[in-house]
Amino acid sequence: MSVFVRGLNPWVLIFVGLAFFHLWRQSPQDIIIFGGSALLILTQVFGKTSWGFAQQPQIKPLPIALVVLGASAALYVSERHGVVNFLVLVVFIPIGFVLLFYRDSAVHPVPKRQVLRSRWVWTLWAGLFALVELVAYIGSKLSGDLERYPTISVLLDPVLDEPIGRAVFIALWLVSGVYLFGVRRPK
Repeated sequence: MSVFVRGLNPWVLIFVGLAFFHLWRQSPQDIIIFGGSALLILTQVFGKTSWGFAQQPQIKPLPIALVVLGASAALYVSERHGVVNFLVLVVFIPIGFVLLFYRDSAVHPVPKRQVLRSRWVWTLWAGLFALVELVAYIGSKLSGDLERYPTISVLLDPVLDEPIGRAVFIALWLVSGVYLFGVRRPK
């Protein structure tokens, strides 16, 4: 197995796949989000990131908790698809950029077998999940029936229509993002 394949984090493939999916879907906002993230991650994977932060920022739990609580509170009191909702979500683009935009070391140690296996299991799970979502999306478009072939967004609509649902969803979404970015993970 080549060093590139062993050192590749398979999440890169998920971001690239999502960027192409949204290109096919003709969703400019999602193309920018997923395509931009994919490009940024790929520059790191291929060692082309020569500028950016010297290392990934490490953030203490209190600021993270305050941001999560603030976003949850804002989405709780705002109407869905309203201006406040939009502004809260737009604020997270530069935050995500800051957390991702650092110079990755040019040489990575080859991960242990358990880490490699875990990466590929999670990638297969995410890929299967994305495939199910793609089938539901195509099925709903072809049949014109969102209830027969519901996508994740259709299933989440009743939850997100309620203020408490939006607040809890954004809190869980942000906490999972903090975990995936590795901001609090010991190095």
